[in-house]
Amino acid sequence: MEVNELNRLLQQGEGLRVEFKEAQNGVPDALYDTVTSFLNREGGAILLGVADNGTILGLSDQNLMQLKQDIVTALNNPEVLNPPFPLAVHEANDGNHKLLYIRVPISSFIHKHNNIIYDRENDSDFRITDEARISEMYARKRNVFTENQIYPKLRIEDLDAHLFEKVKSRIALVNANHPWLEAGYSNERILRDARFLRRDFTTGEEGLTLAAALVFGTDEVIGNILPAYKIDIIVRRENMDRYDDRLLLTTNLIDSYLQSLEFIKSKWPQKFYQDTDGNRKDLRELIFRELVANIIIHREYNSATATELIIYEDRIESTNPNRPRFTGPLNLETFEAEPKNPNIRAFFNILTWADEIGSGIRNMNKFVSTYTGGAQPTFIENEAFKCIIPMLLYKIGEKHILYLHLSQLPKEKLGKEKQEVLKELPLDLSLKNIHDLDELALALVIAWQKKSGELSNGRFLLNKELRLDELKKVGTWSEKSGDLLKKRARVLLSTLLLSLTPISLDELARTLEYRSKERYRDDYLKPLRDSKLIEYTLDQANDPNQQYVITHRGKLFLGGSST
Repeated sequence: MEVNELNRLLQQGEGLRVEFKEAQNGVPDALYDTVTSFLNREGGAILLGVADNGTILGLSDQNLMQLKQDIVTALNNPEVLNPPFPLAVHEANDGNHKLLYIRVPISSFIHKHNNIIYDRENDSDFRITDEARISEMYARKRNVFTENQIYPKLRIEDLDAHLFEKVKSRIALVNANHPWLEAGYSNERILRDARFLRRDFTTGEEGLTLAAALVFGTDEVIGNILPAYKIDIIVRRENMDRYDDRLLLTTNLIDSYLQSLEFIKSKWPQKFYQDTDGNRKDLRELIFRELVANIIIHREYNSATATELIIYEDRIESTNPNRPRFTGPLNLETFEAEPKNPNIRAFFNILTWADEIGSGIRNMNKFVSTYTGGAQPTFIENEAFKCIIPMLLYKIGEKHILYLHLSQLPKEKLGKEKQEVLKELPLDLSLKNIHDLDELALALVIAWQKKSGELSNGRFLLNKELRLDELKKVGTWSEKSGDLLKKRARVLLSTLLLSLTPISLDELARTLEYRSKERYRDDYLKPLRDSKLIEYTLDQANDPNQQYVITHRGKLFLGGSST
């Protein structure tokens, strides 16, 4: 901080975006209230070693170093600030006194200090407990994009000039008439066109944004601005404790995209696909292009958590820092995508590395199904957005008879159509080499019990713990089923099987011989719906034509999937 800026803040005095703290006896009690309220409101600057009236008190060298250490440690501690938000603590000097200052940006998250939400009004920090006001704050945050954070001291000269040439070369391949290719079109104009160089009309601040640093910055620039940022891609097929191969990226988004895509593609065999124009395309390219673009474009860059992709024998799992709108799996038929970093997304769209928002996930679903012969990816919205991309499909096939044994559901009650659907469901790859039905039954039941612990009131309980040798001594499958599963678990399993094609409440209750369909609905259908294993076929719950059908999550559950 230069002397003229320090003087300007001192003359301006405390307000919505400026706070003074004396800090003569250590970290002030209310410092983290202010940090939290600035993050939640419009950001701001905090000066330590200054009285409330703007008088400079200064800090001793010993006090200064201890303050730095204590504040940096606390801001990374979720028990102090949640979610944590690392901030640098800088030194300033007016010629006579040493001070500390903290620049706090606006955050896209709602932050809490000691589990309390704070907001800023005038020069004060206020506790927020009113539900309506908290809801208003969340609504306001939906329009906050991390990528727009301005760094007034970041210059165009700090960026990597070679990346501008790389961008132009890419554009020349897809749009030879693009204005960025015109002679004399400067890098500054490109940055302004991409909204990577902007003015904040609220504060009057102008400069390069976080997006500019991420897309065009040198590794040094990115490391200074986001020291925790990284993309970690791990191959874990043989060495499950550590890894077989690894790609760790902390570089710009252009090279991160290209290197990630090539690395992941190299781990899977080619399979070709013919599009509507008759062109042959590599399905790996189509799938992983969407995956890599998604983790870059929709990452929440305020978070210090790394983006992680793990490549297994049969699938890829990615977890990406996220600002969730809800929690749980995405319904690809009904979800509405929202941009996390709209300027980065628009920039990638120019390079043809990203399509219109929301289409990437739907395209991935289409291409994964084609590559595997029917498998579908799973997308789970949470603090970390999770993608599970199956790359191999092993179907239940003739092992479907085991499901009838375990549920004690006669073939004629399930019907031929549902049996054919069951045969086509994916069986978890860990179970594919189990051909002995007793062994497979035990493995499936254990997988269901383990997975159902995450579900809502839908627990599949073992009747008793059986070893394989004990199970083999049991005579009929009716007896084995009774030994393995309690009645409630058998009814839940039967309900999932009967809903492999749409079925009404009346038919379900009649098939399973329940006199009270209302009790059956409350005891079995509601827990399965709450756990998103089955769903309505119609929007109106009380529609007379309402039916139930298994979800993608329910199909994975039946197949013993651990994901």
